Amino acid sequence: MFFAAPIPNTYAGKYFKDILGANDFLLSVIGFAGSLALALVQFPGGYLADKHGRRWLVYTMTFGVAFSSIFFVLAPSWQFIVVGSMIQNFCLLYQPALFAIMLDSISPENRGAGLTFQAVLTNLVGLPASIIAGYLILVFNFDMGMRIAYAIVTVAYFAAAVLRARLKETLSTAEADSCPNLIGAIKEYPRSVRESLHVWSKIPRAVFHLFISNAVISSLIAGCNTYFVVYVLEVLGIEKFQWAFVMAFMSLSAAIPAIAAGLRMDKAGRKRFLILGYLCYVPAMAVFIFADFYKLLLAFFFFGLGQVLTSSSYHSLLGDLTPRELRGKVVGCSQFFIYLSQAITQILVGLLYSYVWKPLPFVMLAVGALPLALFVSLRVFESKSKEI
Repeated sequence: MFFAAPIPNTYAGKYFKDILGANDFLLSVIGFAGSLALALVQFPGGYLADKHGRRWLVYTMTFGVAFSSIFFVLAPSWQFIVVGSMIQNFCLLYQPALFAIMLDSISPENRGAGLTFQAVLTNLVGLPASIIAGYLILVFNFDMGMRIAYAIVTVAYFAAAVLRARLKETLSTAEADSCPNLIGAIKEYPRSVRESLHVWSKIPRAVFHLFISNAVISSLIAGCNTYFVVYVLEVLGIEKFQWAFVMAFMSLSAAIPAIAAGLRMDKAGRKRFLILGYLCYVPAMAVFIFADFYKLLLAFFFFGLGQVLTSSSYHSLLGDLTPRELRGKVVGCSQFFIYLSQAITQILVGLLYSYVWKPLPFVMLAVGALPLALFVSLRVFESKSKEI
């Protein structure tokens, strides 16, 4: 999945505008709809992951994600992208279960290195994606090349769904790996919300502060991600294939320093690397706003490194501080508010980009990263005894 998804994502925003009839602001509407759908399934996803187990939820819903990707292949207009995105994100009900099964499967003393390796590996797996995307639109033209790219995603997602059937359950309960019916899951929604909100009283306060910082930074990044390709091609005047090379360079260049950081993270502490990850966004966006091709390489080296460091250190801290039996609910509840924040932020970013000043969203990310790094420094504390 990490190999295939970045192929069409390399040019998605530009494709939605030039071929499917969207405009700058409608790009944010597409992002808003997807994030809102993703938010709505986080509570039941986390609740079901802790009640019925992780495995069944992950592999069954991956088939749904695969089916929904057909909308992207056949879409005649941007409205079909909205529908496909919402259906696909509803099927991402499995996200809390996937995060939980990943945290369950890594020993506490190796959590930082393990999650960093996972983040770097997914980056490297996606390394050829942007080059493949550039080749497809060069050979088959923009429209057909993008549809072929989405077809590759569909095939890859079905293959991933089959492979995920081989996962092993990590939750030891009487009901683990039992599959509740859809009606039962809907009936349990109010209860899942209540129990997920109540879970914050059972975990350290540092987890809540960790969640707040991640919600803000991920919302700003989501808004910027929507407009990166459009800004680069339309404002900076970079060629399409040059942009593909920048994306490939980002995946490759951040790998070595990220692995080195991951190996140090387990001994030196996760928090300092989370702060470092936030600070990477400052030079990244400062260089990006007025970049030429070579400056883009530098900008996205910092941006890619920031993403790897923040992702691995955030999830490591979350695993350290959250008991195994509560991880699904904690992830589901926090992801609900994170995706809701992303949805709102994407509309705001769309308005600012379309009607105020196009570089403003990127300035917001650079400026916002500084107080967030300070907030983490003052309010997030690591635990001496790590949860298994």
